[in-house]
Amino acid sequence: MTIKVKKKRNKKLWLIPVVFVTFLVAAAGVIYFEFKVTEITYVGNEHYSDEQMTEKIFGISTPNAVIFSAVGNKNKTIPFIEKYDVEVDWPDRFYITVYEKAIVGYIKYMGCNMYFDKDGIVVESSTELYEGVPEIVGLSFDSIVLNSKLEVGDDSIFQQILDLTQSFDKYELGVNKVYFDSSLNVILYMGDVKVCLGNSKDYTDKLFELKQIQPGLAGLKGTLHMEDYTGNNSSIIFKKDN
Repeated sequence: MTIKVKKKRNKKLWLIPVVFVTFLVAAAGVIYFEFKVTEITYVGNEHYSDEQMTEKIFGISTPNAVIFSAVGNKNKTIPFIEKYDVEVDWPDRFYITVYEKAIVGYIKYMGCNMYFDKDGIVVESSTELYEGVPEIVGLSFDSIVLNSKLEVGDDSIFQQILDLTQSFDKYELGVNKVYFDSSLNVILYMGDVKVCLGNSKDYTDKLFELKQIQPGLAGLKGTLHMEDYTGNNSSIIFKKDN
């Protein structure tokens, strides 16, 4: 009788891990299928598409709500993105708010486009050109280091660049390049037209007037002189290229 009891007890002990593994497999199946995210809503992302953001945040096209909540990296470093907040709407939806960095321009350096934010921090090195971000030319620096501030001597230039680029967006000006000469006079490049703004602390009036003029510049090649503009159209001169 003693031998039979031991066999039954051993048999029961052997069944425990089998039942446990079966339970784990079943639970994993439920978690995988029931909490697989079927809808992700993004707010605030303009630089990346929704699909690109999903890949950058989760690494896969179809994340899982339970797995992400338990072990997901919620603070990934993403170029052009300040931070993002993920809100889970159980069982299968995500609402993600994206806070983008204020990218104001880029500098060409050693074959790459070095994009920097409003504080002059270089946030990405890329061979791609991003729509709506102008090239900045004329700044003096010895070297550029990713995730570090551009050392250009006078940090106030970054506020000036920010003010300019915000006005470009506000007035829908197609500026693809901004040039600063040694005296910090500003020249804008809009296709085949150069726009000389001169040196000023506030370019608002000139850029507003440029918005009115912009349609008439289509198809032209030359230089638009607005250095002396103070509200009188007669002080604006356009010189065609020969």
